[in-house]
Amino acid sequence: MIIELYGDIVSPWAFLGSRQLELALERVAQSPDDPVEVVWRPLLVDPTAPSPSVDLATASLDEAVDAALQQTTPGLEAGIRRIEAGQLAAELGYQPWAPAWRASSWAALRMITAAVDHGPGVQREVVRAIGTAHFVDGVDINTLPFLRSIAERFDLPDPVGLDGTDAAPAYLQPGFPADDPVERATREAQLFGQALGLTISPTVVLNDQVIGVGPQSPDELAELITTALADPPRPVPDEVRSFRAARTLIEERNPRGALYLLESLRPEYDGVRGFETLVARALAATASLEPARAKLEELISRHPDDAYLQLLMGKTLRRMQDPRADKHLALAAAMNPEYLDF
Repeated sequence: MIIELYGDIVSPWAFLGSRQLELALERVAQSPDDPVEVVWRPLLVDPTAPSPSVDLATASLDEAVDAALQQTTPGLEAGIRRIEAGQLAAELGYQPWAPAWRASSWAALRMITAAVDHGPGVQREVVRAIGTAHFVDGVDINTLPFLRSIAERFDLPDPVGLDGTDAAPAYLQPGFPADDPVERATREAQLFGQALGLTISPTVVLNDQVIGVGPQSPDELAELITTALADPPRPVPDEVRSFRAARTLIEERNPRGALYLLESLRPEYDGVRGFETLVARALAATASLEPARAKLEELISRHPDDAYLQLLMGKTLRRMQDPRADKHLALAAAMNPEYLDF
């Protein structure tokens, strides 16, 4: 049984929460045949953090830093969050509590994601090593020397460097190879979290069902986990999960993220009507109108009686100022009166 902790390694409550979650599981009755394991998933709270990093004393003047702290418990002042995090850190033995850098955490999250291949136990050690370096030792965790030390210690892929610096690229910053499997795994995990609507670091998830949000004591987490395990949500196949997440991302105005997830289903699902329709919908939503038109033309040639395809083609052609749009919109309305308003 896998429980996922979505969080950012530079989020104090996610790092401390991972330890709280370990303590909680010690209080939970588990089946020896199916023990609960925790897997960390990326949830960026500071996606605009720069690379190279900047001194936290200077960065603390930036409103974005306080906004990131608000992603632990919205509505509570950032200063209070810092004090409470320091108090909990002392209780858990993390002393001194002295983070010193506003660092992009993307390269560190890549390391954490890559560690999953070595098992949850190794990933837990990677999280502990990176989090301790950032929060206790005051290390800039986005420098290549530090990242290489983590890679060598845990047999992980070498970090990617940012040209002209000793730092790794930040989130979506150019530099990661397009075919980099670690980048794909990390971005897909981030997108799955977005599709679930997760915004608070940490959030605890079981089979895509949220069971805990924000700072929780071990006893509170244990109770939540025990309740969830008593009637766990059924897992779904990976391809169904990707399809659902992509559809949600389109609805949440992130069609590029949807296309990124759908890419992993190719070529196996090429030619499948539902898959191709979702691709066309995402293309249209990204304003990739000509590729969307070509995809829809192909689909309509095979499924001319699909009202939704006719509607989508009409809307796409209208955005292209193509006079054929009216024909497709009329066909869509004739097949499905609900489309009359379009």
